Amino acid sequence: MFNYLPYAKSLAKFMADRGYTVRPFPKIILDNESQGDGVFVKTGYFDPDSNGIRLFVNGRHPKDVLRTLAHELIHWKQQKTGALADSGYSGDEITEDKNLVHLEAEAYLKGNMAFRAWTEVERKRGDLK
Repeated sequence: MFNYLPYAKSLAKFMADRGYTVRPFPKIILDNESQGDGVFVKTGYFDPDSNGIRLFVNGRHPKDVLRTLAHELIHWKQQKTGALADSGYSGDEITEDKNLVHLEAEAYLKGNMAFRAWTEVERKRGDLK
């Protein structure tokens, strides 16, 4: 399996240093179990009850897994700052929960922007390949 550790540490530090997420970081679980085939399988999630992030890695490109991590680290910050509790979100589907729309929009925008900036910085530094 690909060694995600140096990349995950670098990305989380980058995001925390720029205010995208907060320390201490949550437990991150790399799940190599197959999620099945198709477009609509889960890629990862933040679990507010356990304060952990699960990333599904089986059959995925490392860059895609790390992009999922960036998204979930935004949800981590939402949890730690009270935004998840304050929103009153109650499910997994944005078509059924208008509060979740706002939380997901923030995670997609900020997570992807942080990930993109991190890839540019790391590419220039050349420490990670």
